Amino acid sequence: MDLKQIGWDDKRTAEFMAFSEKGFSPARVAAEYRERYTVLSECGEMEAEVTGRFIHLSEDFSEFPKTGDWVAVSVFKDENKAIIHEVLERNTVFSRSAAGEKTQEQVIAANIDCVFIVQGLDNNYNPARLQRYAAAVSAAKGIEPVIVLNKSDIGEKIGEKTAEINRLLPGVRVMAVSAKNGRGFDELEKYIQSRKTYAFTGSSGAGKSSIINRLAGENLAGINEVREKDSKGRHTTTARQLFVLKNGGLVIDTPGMRGLGLWVEKGAAVSGYEEIEKAAEKCRFSDCTHETEPGCAVRDAIEKGLIDKKRFEAYKKLQREAFHIKAKTDEKAAIEKKKKDKEFGRMVKSVMKQKKARKRY
Repeated sequence: MDLKQIGWDDKRTAEFMAFSEKGFSPARVAAEYRERYTVLSECGEMEAEVTGRFIHLSEDFSEFPKTGDWVAVSVFKDENKAIIHEVLERNTVFSRSAAGEKTQEQVIAANIDCVFIVQGLDNNYNPARLQRYAAAVSAAKGIEPVIVLNKSDIGEKIGEKTAEINRLLPGVRVMAVSAKNGRGFDELEKYIQSRKTYAFTGSSGAGKSSIINRLAGENLAGINEVREKDSKGRHTTTARQLFVLKNGGLVIDTPGMRGLGLWVEKGAAVSGYEEIEKAAEKCRFSDCTHETEPGCAVRDAIEKGLIDKKRFEAYKKLQREAFHIKAKTDEKAAIEKKKKDKEFGRMVKSVMKQKKARKRY
């Protein structure tokens, strides 16, 4: 397999020199299944797993290989198997806050150029959810969000819904397609470029896998029936999988998600709401909450129709969530630092004790 066909470039070649000297080969993660992986290398597709050393040295599960990652592997051709030693630096990372009590990052896909946010034009359509997904993609610097409205063959008021999204998410491209009859696929196919990587995300039943199958012209991703009552489907895609299309584009199918918790890696700013942030700079108070404070430029812009009220409400909700995540991650970092400081202190005391013992003798 020619690695350039799956996104390898000269920059990666330069980065990999140190690994080549160790006898490792480059590969890209095509799928992850808990503790197992499928990787694509110059020797073709093969199963892989990480080393025990990798597991021991990893401080967080987000450091483990994810679909789209480039990795350094040892290849065993006779067994059609590879051992993953290192994960190369990620150009981009699309993440969410993992479900559960602990606040931690869950990487959905790595080294992607664009995320297609898919919603069905049936009961699956939810503009608030679209804003959440778009904010999550925008938080991942270097990744473009694109809205794909599927099921245009049964959808009503497509023009009105498109206009609503343009108002709530200005500057974000919107495409209406039908995976069933192919409507709108000319635009979608032209948008997908060779050697670029695109992830499809959205709730279960939106039609992500059906869209990928039509783009590929074959049944790459499995699909299930969708309930008519609520337009939801069973989670057909159970693992993140990377496919190579006939035109050379790379697509990643992700499992349907009931919710997408926002993940903000650094700081607590919510990306994609520049007009609100810009207006906030003119507020009388630097810590203005845009609620009841006098001289609030944001509320003034809303009253004048310069900022959409629903868009502002979504921004406030996401901002509160971002601050919560930052507070939790800062608390976790402080606890880990305290733990390491204690371990270092014990080590220093042990060394000093040994020195004193040697002096006695």
